[in-house]
Amino acid sequence: MFQRFAAGTTVASIVIAIAAVILSVIPGLTFERIYPLTIIWCCVPLVWGVWAMLIPAAWMPKRLPLWGAFLGLVAGLMAVLVLNLPSRFLGQPVSMLVRVIAVPAGPLLYYLMWMLVRETWRRLAKTTSA
Repeated sequence: MFQRFAAGTTVASIVIAIAAVILSVIPGLTFERIYPLTIIWCCVPLVWGVWAMLIPAAWMPKRLPLWGAFLGLVAGLMAVLVLNLPSRFLGQPVSMLVRVIAVPAGPLLYYLMWMLVRETWRRLAKTTSA
């Protein structure tokens, strides 16, 4: 269980650091616009770690990316449709069509990132057993 938690939090922390660097070089984005994102990002590694521990045992590790994609669907729906984060950060309304199109990107992105979690878990498992 701890290996799952460690794998999830490790990958989430690295992804957040990379995203923060990318956001810092985008012109026009100020801290006043993106501060809600930084608050949310503080909780993401914990959520990813707990989510990795909640995966059904039969799904581990083969279906871990699918499990992560499900989390991405939930996160995408919340961020794009419920919280309307794109409009908050850009300072202008984003059409519902664009927001609905953006939702499938969440699970796809999460699927790819959770493949990294699966690989991290495998490496941690090898280290522990060695």
